[in-house]
Amino acid sequence: MEQNANALPKVTLGQYKGLEFTRRVRPVSEKAVELEASNLTRTRAPFEPVEKSAARGMRVTLDFEGFMDGAPIPESKMENVTVVLGTGQLMPAAEDAVYGHKAGESFRFDFTYPAEFRVPELSGKTAQFAITLHTVEQKQPVPLDDAFAKTLGFDTVDALKESIREKKRRSHEANADRIAGAALLGMAGANLTAELDNAILDQNADHDMNALRERLRRSKMTMELYCKAGQTTPDEVRAAFRRDAERKMRSILAVQAIAKAEQITVSNAEVDAEYVRLSKLHDTPEAEIRNVLSRDAVASAVTTQKVQRFLIDHANITSVVEKE
Repeated sequence: MEQNANALPKVTLGQYKGLEFTRRVRPVSEKAVELEASNLTRTRAPFEPVEKSAARGMRVTLDFEGFMDGAPIPESKMENVTVVLGTGQLMPAAEDAVYGHKAGESFRFDFTYPAEFRVPELSGKTAQFAITLHTVEQKQPVPLDDAFAKTLGFDTVDALKESIREKKRRSHEANADRIAGAALLGMAGANLTAELDNAILDQNADHDMNALRERLRRSKMTMELYCKAGQTTPDEVRAAFRRDAERKMRSILAVQAIAKAEQITVSNAEVDAEYVRLSKLHDTPEAEIRNVLSRDAVASAVTTQKVQRFLIDHANITSVVEKE
């Protein structure tokens, strides 16, 4: 939402405490618990040597070297490299060549480099690659029993399942809170009074409309067909984008106004902790997260989270566990 903080309108808060909301929590089904426990036996299963031909999902150890006109390509040689087939660890042409071969076999394949390869002297040329396959391994299933549970730090398989059940329960509770917080913030935004800048709302609606047209163009679909499938019109689509732009602006204003009214602040330590959380969540180095997200952006997101938590804590919430 493009909005100059210095140009934000004056806001008069309406009701934001004591809002009514039904908080719905998904149940944890035993089927889901059993499925995750079974998945663990597959993902944690050990690789063991097999005499089968290499196939997707198997683990192989190999030597790899490229040649151009019979001479080795510099820095192309790799020895005793272990990869799991199908995970993108090998170049596609090499992986395709490995399929169907067994441990102990040596073979070659040709590969033509793209016309504009990053190494100019190889651009457009065909090289020969030699592979020696040392081992072919396949995951061997393990039973879901107490012995397997112990490898994961649990005394029994029942204790393992209870841990899975509790993890899912916390996840479902957190998701219910996210939905409730967003809904309550939307209500608080709808209840406030402010003179919104119609030009900014129109600008954001037009931006979303143009982005939709571009997505449709890339998908080789026309706006006419899109609207026909959704039983709507371009004007109605834009109107929906306009309403969404207003809702987002009202939410931004509500966060700022409620944070000010309730003295909700965010410390530097909380911002740093959020960087750490995002790094773990996306399995991305913290430095990369910091390069992408400014401290102001992270502080704003944490402020929104804290305001939503405040709204939940001061709302009239009815919690309902849905049926499976």
